[in-house]
Amino acid sequence: MCKYRKKLNWTQGELAKKVNTSTSMISKIESGKYHPPEKLMSKILKVLNIKELTYPEYHPLIAQLTSWQQSIVQRNYATANKHYKELQKFPISYFYNQLALYSLCNFQQELIYFRTDQASKFLEDVQKYADTLSPVNNYPYIKAIGLYYLLLDQLKDAFTYFNVAIKMNPDLFEKDGEIHLYYAFAYDKIGQALDSTTHATTALSIFQSKLNQPNILLSRIVKIKNTLRSQNQPIQETIQELHDILDNYTSIHTNYIYYLLSIAYFQNNDFEHALKYNKKAIRHEKISALKVRYIFFIAYVYALLKDDEMALTVIEGGISINKDKKYEYFFYLLKGIIQGTHGTEAYRQKVAEEIIPYFQLKGNMLEKNYCHAILGDVYYHIQFYKEAANQYYIYPGNSYISELLTKYPQK
Repeated sequence: MCKYRKKLNWTQGELAKKVNTSTSMISKIESGKYHPPEKLMSKILKVLNIKELTYPEYHPLIAQLTSWQQSIVQRNYATANKHYKELQKFPISYFYNQLALYSLCNFQQELIYFRTDQASKFLEDVQKYADTLSPVNNYPYIKAIGLYYLLLDQLKDAFTYFNVAIKMNPDLFEKDGEIHLYYAFAYDKIGQALDSTTHATTALSIFQSKLNQPNILLSRIVKIKNTLRSQNQPIQETIQELHDILDNYTSIHTNYIYYLLSIAYFQNNDFEHALKYNKKAIRHEKISALKVRYIFFIAYVYALLKDDEMALTVIEGGISINKDKKYEYFFYLLKGIIQGTHGTEAYRQKVAEEIIPYFQLKGNMLEKNYCHAILGDVYYHIQFYKEAANQYYIYPGNSYISELLTKYPQK
């Protein structure tokens, strides 16, 4: 692009005017720091008279692009990273006839590392292809958008995209372990352990038939999460299973397994080991969204141990790195309970009029129910029995929340 611009003796500013964009935008595109939308790219190619680069299917770049996409789907992280780094060296114009797949791969590459901020840069293009490609071809695009919203905990949108994907492609759904895995995590997030386990079991079977080890591990992880939630297996067996995974697998999910191990020890009333493994997860985790989750849990454990000072210190640390509205509310709820302000009208009003509607809107039904459990116990303790009954009617309560509120009476 720079070569063709200089051939015409144009400055970056002159080119920017001709394609109705800014000089800084042209500079970023030429330096490879920005991936332009297809519409802008088409304008640039036209005014610079750059011919479309058409490659046969066997062209090595196209073959490598396809291999990149396959390695992402298989969660083959090392190979995906290798393809990503190599393909970033080429100008975007080299992929002109494959921009749909190129956009999808960049989008998915960010998602497998939970980098939703980076993935959002490709969302518009991926959405466009999801809307315009044929049903067979748009399936991976719709599925990837569903994963994007799943990672953001926008569960209504996640389920919408997953449901659209399988409605348009029911035959693909039956054989696709990836979408069963996504459904498993989505149902886990709304507390439906049975549905989650069903999808995780299907995903595990499909991945085992393909010897896809990274996705086998993820399927096992979500099944273990459901076991912890439903408590339908002796906790010592779950703890041993998690230790076996740590001993036998090297994975980017090691820190998340430490986190699950801390939950398992917590359920076994072994707070020392719960804190030990959670701290280990926090110390090594580089994905901030996951680190915030671990921080909230350790703050909750300290709160149950009545170590108010440590709990509040940890909460402030979590708030300082958090970018997620869900955990902003989680920290607010827990901090208010520890400080004894949960009985105030301001606290109750914020929960009822702001936090619950937010969780309802995003489809976070489990979190919404926890809020009703908090309000039910709060109203009960201040002897507003009718209000308490209304909250308990929606959700009958939660033993961990009740224990926490018992330890922190309202001021």
